[in-house]
Amino acid sequence: MSFEKTSTVESLLGLLSLGPMSGYEMRQMMERSTANFWTESYGQIYPALKRMVKDGLATVEEQSKDGRAKKVYKLTGEGERRLRAWLGVEAKPQVHRNELLLKVFFGDQALRGAIAAQVVAERERCEEALERYEATVLRMEVEHARHPAMPYWRMAARCGMAHAKATIAWCDETFAELEKRGLVSKAKFY
Repeated sequence: MSFEKTSTVESLLGLLSLGPMSGYEMRQMMERSTANFWTESYGQIYPALKRMVKDGLATVEEQSKDGRAKKVYKLTGEGERRLRAWLGVEAKPQVHRNELLLKVFFGDQALRGAIAAQVVAERERCEEALERYEATVLRMEVEHARHPAMPYWRMAARCGMAHAKATIAWCDETFAELEKRGLVSKAKFY
């Protein structure tokens, strides 16, 4: 089985490996777990779920709770095989598109302080991401301490934390370089 690229289907197969869920519950689970590195919109989730049922990768069952109907999806044996096959294929390198780095590259054309302001904003975003990763890990360790996937969840979070820390360090170095060159005043930003 070959995979052109990681798709919504593979991410949903992974979520369903945790247990039956509705499309809404899958999106909520992403927000609580993978959102820092992988997310899908409802507009991507529902068509993919329909395709997964058609392809025999999942089943769907109508359930009613408190008078509200919802569709709950469950992984099939074929879905499990597809997930395992995808997990065994080497991840393809993806071109990392980073608008901030593109702007830094052309920064000599920017107004004085424009690049520094964006570097400061990026640093703040990374600090917030680092806090989210740390909170996510703590929550998962409390709620899912015995889950067999917990070590893997922790590994993924640590990669995100390392990336955030590295970007914070880069932001500090970049800001210091801009300041050293007289292209920004620290007092303006801190």
